Amino acid sequence: MPPELSETPTVPGRAVEDDTAQNTTAAAPAPAKGRPRSEAVSQSILEATLDLIAEHGNITDVSVEGVAELSGVSKASIYRRWASKGELIAAAMESLKAPLPTQMPRTSLRDDLIHLGNSMVRTFGPRDVKVVKCMMLAINDPEYQHHHKRLVEHRRKFVRDTFAYWIERGELRPDLDLKLAVAMFISPLLTIYVYGQYADVQQPDTVERFVDSLIGGLGTALAR
Repeated sequence: MPPELSETPTVPGRAVEDDTAQNTTAAAPAPAKGRPRSEAVSQSILEATLDLIAEHGNITDVSVEGVAELSGVSKASIYRRWASKGELIAAAMESLKAPLPTQMPRTSLRDDLIHLGNSMVRTFGPRDVKVVKCMMLAINDPEYQHHHKRLVEHRRKFVRDTFAYWIERGELRPDLDLKLAVAMFISPLLTIYVYGQYADVQQPDTVERFVDSLIGGLGTALAR
């Protein structure tokens, strides 16, 4: 086990800069109070968590102690970032997903949905494939599900706001069921690109064809 007061990972290949350790060199200035904790330390913790999920094949056998040992980061440092194991597991699994786009085309509903869809496309290695399978099983864990819902709601809101944007501009009827529209958009893409189902459907133009089919399916809701 690494020293409990150290945030510096000691496992080979996981070395990251300790963002809280005091510099003993007299000439070096002390770090400013309130400085954000190192992203590298947080990433090391998340990577160790994913490694253990893949190794055990479930989230039940993953412990904060095990994550601390593998990452070389103290339990105290882990709990400063995530208040519970369930929150840590949810954050680690969420880290596998592609980040939301920082900008949207806003040239048309179709362009926005294609942009969003392409942002969800990920290529997973063997470890992450195992973790994704665990994601589907972890849905039965109440604590994980609580934190998972909180994280995915941010993504759902992003998609919901996109539909709302085009409702306001007359491309969709104002009475469109936004929750259902979001589910119709997200779920198939997750099934194909995250959960790895329907591999034969994956083609260079899959997202475009999917969006066109979705818009066609919403035809009665499209503004005239």
